[in-house]
Amino acid sequence: MNTITNRILSFILVFFIIIFLIPQNTLITSAATNAAVYEYSPMLEDRGNIYYIQRVEGDEYSYGIYQLEIATGNKTKLISSKKDILGMMLHKDTLYYTSYTGEKDVYQTYSVSIDAKDKKAICNGYFQCLDDSSIYYTVMKGKESKLYKRDYDSKKATLIFTGNKTLRFVKNLDNTFYFTQFNEDSTKLTIYTLMPKQAKLAVLTKYKITLDVTERTFPMVSDIAKINGDIYYQYGSYEGTGNYWYGTLIKVDSGTNINSVIAKQLYEEQIYHNKNSIFYNGTDSSDKHYKYSAKTGKTSSYTYKTTGTETFNILGDKTYCAKADGKELITISRFTSGTNKNNLVKSFIKLSYKQNKKYDYFARVKQYGDYLVIPVTCMDCNGLRPRYVSVTWFVTDSDGKILAQFR
Repeated sequence: MNTITNRILSFILVFFIIIFLIPQNTLITSAATNAAVYEYSPMLEDRGNIYYIQRVEGDEYSYGIYQLEIATGNKTKLISSKKDILGMMLHKDTLYYTSYTGEKDVYQTYSVSIDAKDKKAICNGYFQCLDDSSIYYTVMKGKESKLYKRDYDSKKATLIFTGNKTLRFVKNLDNTFYFTQFNEDSTKLTIYTLMPKQAKLAVLTKYKITLDVTERTFPMVSDIAKINGDIYYQYGSYEGTGNYWYGTLIKVDSGTNINSVIAKQLYEEQIYHNKNSIFYNGTDSSDKHYKYSAKTGKTSSYTYKTTGTETFNILGDKTYCAKADGKELITISRFTSGTNKNNLVKSFIKLSYKQNKKYDYFARVKQYGDYLVIPVTCMDCNGLRPRYVSVTWFVTDSDGKILAQFR
C-alpha cells in the first residue's frame, strides 16, 4: 500500500470520527434513512456480549445502544435517544453513558440496566470512568472543568479536581486511573494518577511541549501503556488539511521520572505492545514498521508490503492483515508482531462479502475480550470527498470461527 493510499485510509478513519461526533443537525446524507455502527463508535464486551452504538441518519437523527449476545446472535436495544451518545462503560449489570445536545452544548449522564429497564438520569456532566464504588464525571463551565466522584450507594458527589477544559480520562491500568491536562500558558502536558480510595489526583509527570504555531488544536494524550514498570504515553494532534494524526511516543522512567522521546510522527493513536516491546508504524514509509524493545531501549525496523486496500493491524503479539478481493471475499492473515511474517497463518479468516466494483472496501481487526471484531467498511471514493456507504461487523473467536454479525 503506497503512501497516498495509506493517507486516504487515514482520512477515512478521521472522517468517521468527525461524522460521529459532530452535532446531529450538520451532517447531510444522500439516503433517506441510513442506520450504521461506525468503525470508531464506542464499543465494549462483557460476559459474551458486545455493546455498541448505532446511529440512524435521515430527516431526523436518532441513536441507540444495543446488546449483541454472541452465542445466539440475538440483538436487544437497551435505549433509544434523539441525543448523540458519546461513550459508555459497564459496571456489573448497569450501563452508564453520556449524551450530548450540540445546539445547547449540554452533556448528560444516564444509566440503564442490561435488561433494558430502569433508565435514569445520573448527573449533568460528561461521564469519564468508573470503578467498583463510584462513577467519575466532569462538569465544564467556561474554561474550567471540575471532576466529580459520585458514589453508587449514597449518590453523593464529591469534587476531587478543578482544571481546564483539556482535562480528560485516558485509561485504567492496574486499577489506577490516568488523566491528562494541557496548560496553554506554560505549554506543559501533565499526567495525573488516581488510585483506589484516593481523594485527589496526583501528578505523575509534567512534560513541556514546543508548540507548532500552525497547529489548530492543543496536544492531547491518546493512549498510555505500562511495560516493565515504566509508563509510555503518546501525545499529539490532528493536523493539516486532511486532519491527520501526528503523535509522539514518550517513556517515563519509573526510577528517575524523566521523560524521553522514543519516536515522533506516529500516525496511529494507539500504543500497540506486548510484555516487552512496542510496535508502531512511521510516516516515512507505508511499508516500514518498527519494534521498540522496552528491555534494551533499542529500535529495529521491518518491512511488510501491503497492496491495494489491504490493512495492517497490530494487536499485541499478533499482527493481522485484512484484504478485500474486490469480488466476494474478505481474507485475514496473521503473523508474529515485529517480524516480517514469522508464523504466518494465511487467510485464517474468510468472510463472504459481495463487493460492488463502484466502491472501495476496507476491513480492519479489533479485539474485545477474547473476540476478534472485524468492521468491513464500504466507501464511495469517486467524488470530491469520500462518502460512507455501509459498515458490516463480524465477530469471530481467536481461531477465526465466525460467531455473529451486525450492522
